[in-house]
Amino acid sequence: MKKIILFMLLCPTILFGQTMQYRIAAVSEGLWVDPGKIEEVHNQVDQIIEKGFNVISIGTYKFMPSFFVDYENTPYPESQSLDPKQIAVNVEVMRENMRYAKSKGIEYIVSRSYSHYAPYNYWKAHQKELNPNNMFNHFLKRAHQNDIYNKTISAEKGVIPHQQWNENCFKKFFLYSTEKTLDILPELDGFLNAYAEAAWTLDLEKIKADDWVSWKECILYDKTDDNFIDYCNILYALLKQKRRGPVFFGIRDWYVKQDVLERLEIPKKDLVISVKYGGYDQPVINCPPWGKVLQEMGYSVVVDMLIFDAEHPHPLYWYSNDVINTIFSNIKVDRFSGLVYQDFMTKGNDSYNNPIRLLTQETVGRAIKGERLSNDEAVVFLEKYYKEGANDLLQSLKAVAIAQENFIKLMPAWFWQGDGLTPGGLQSYRFWMLQDNPDAVGGMAFIRRNTVGVPEYVNALLQGKNKFKSHEAKWKIENRLTPPEIMDIMLENADHAVAFALNVKKNAPQDASYLTDIVASAFIHRELVYRQIAFLNASLAFYESGYVFDDKYNKERKKNTTGIDKREECLTQLELIAYHDKILAELCCRYAPRRPERRGDNNFTFEKKIATIMGLQMKPIELDTMYLLQIESAIKSGS
Repeated sequence: MKKIILFMLLCPTILFGQTMQYRIAAVSEGLWVDPGKIEEVHNQVDQIIEKGFNVISIGTYKFMPSFFVDYENTPYPESQSLDPKQIAVNVEVMRENMRYAKSKGIEYIVSRSYSHYAPYNYWKAHQKELNPNNMFNHFLKRAHQNDIYNKTISAEKGVIPHQQWNENCFKKFFLYSTEKTLDILPELDGFLNAYAEAAWTLDLEKIKADDWVSWKECILYDKTDDNFIDYCNILYALLKQKRRGPVFFGIRDWYVKQDVLERLEIPKKDLVISVKYGGYDQPVINCPPWGKVLQEMGYSVVVDMLIFDAEHPHPLYWYSNDVINTIFSNIKVDRFSGLVYQDFMTKGNDSYNNPIRLLTQETVGRAIKGERLSNDEAVVFLEKYYKEGANDLLQSLKAVAIAQENFIKLMPAWFWQGDGLTPGGLQSYRFWMLQDNPDAVGGMAFIRRNTVGVPEYVNALLQGKNKFKSHEAKWKIENRLTPPEIMDIMLENADHAVAFALNVKKNAPQDASYLTDIVASAFIHRELVYRQIAFLNASLAFYESGYVFDDKYNKERKKNTTGIDKREECLTQLELIAYHDKILAELCCRYAPRRPERRGDNNFTFEKKIATIMGLQMKPIELDTMYLLQIESAIKSGS
């Protein structure tokens, strides 16, 4: 009996049953082809194995063959992007690292790629087929990922997005290049691809006529589904042809619908579908309901998570063993086939050896093995780096997690089922993010959880005091938190995060790594919370005043009669958004850990639009330099 128990503890697949068949660690493609980083890669592999992973995903690529295929002696010599010597080094180093990983027990090595992009040199040489009479230029300058297009055109290198799978020239080139890559890298066992972002099939007549206002008018959704089916079937058949043994064929679920998947010729058991949430873009503990449906339909569903570097609230530091442990409990309950974990990759100026990253990895590794890392164990882990400041650091990180986990409950921000909630780090918000998409089957209840959303709360308020009191009593019985209660939680934890961070600065060794970043992160987070609360309060005042506009689902600028006029209060909150945003941006520029720049400039276009709808005008907001200096002084001195 003891031997059986020991075997189960050493074998996560047995412990979790089918749920942990695929334990996938994502790694950076650049690191794995660097001849000066082979020892570092081998150490990373050892760590990945020790944490209980059995699959490595390399990427993300936008056209992987460019890095490994020497096109000079192929039918496509015009497609060469790199020097042949560099390609030879890439192949040699990648294969060395792959062989090492396999020797240590990794079962599958797969590439992680998006679809569809063309290398610039190939695209430039085939304008007649891929861009006749420059017909795609306007679209590419305006469509999603136009930044990639503009950068590529400017530098004359890189990739061009939005290639068309039903364009025979591109399709043949893609398949030829993919087959060559499989020949060159025999250790590559398959793909984990995303048919997304720039993989739409377009209405060529509309593109030619150039009579569209929004680039999304050019998308043919049914044809996109048809081409997705063709892409998957052909790619799977090619993989089975080139690999006689077990293969791995994975698709990320962005823009993929269940009825479309049923049309695939791929056996369900052979199709691994990666779904986001459970800590991917934000501190969300619940796995997506559509993922559970797909798992029950017979597909192998893996939960894609990016916790330490989650898009929201990146670049701020947060950590919560409670969040991680609950995510894995839900994975087990729903019997998912595994996970994809991305925190072995870095963003910006961060290091693989960041102690908070390592703590997150340790917590995930424990969870894979069926263990729950406790608060005491987290403190012991951090003591190696922060000594007497370890417990304060843990409390500061958890306070950030609590604040943002609660904020996200009010911001379902539905885009599509698999590419849903991506607030995008510290970017600005819009009122539509408070709404459920009308087309979202089942809504976003798994995000809202125990929270009363802003629309529901306002609707109750507008029914009058007596009705509202009855709603409040009902919500209390249901243990549901209202937006004001959520904001109180956020404020309290923002203050706690700062106080504990200052204690870390005081009690930890002064040469401890990332010490200033940790304190700066807590202060930046507090400004973020101030801005988030101003946004929420502005929305409440706006809707209580009778307006319906949200800038996406409802474009009407009408005002209903509610008997409540909070326009001036809404304007005050809009101006507070701008006030704290300017502080936030400046602190990010000077101190933000891991990524100092923010996504684009905030000109407060949305806030000004809301003011205009109310017949008011926002006053210009200047940076409060005195307040900024006070924060800077606290970051530097720790007091």
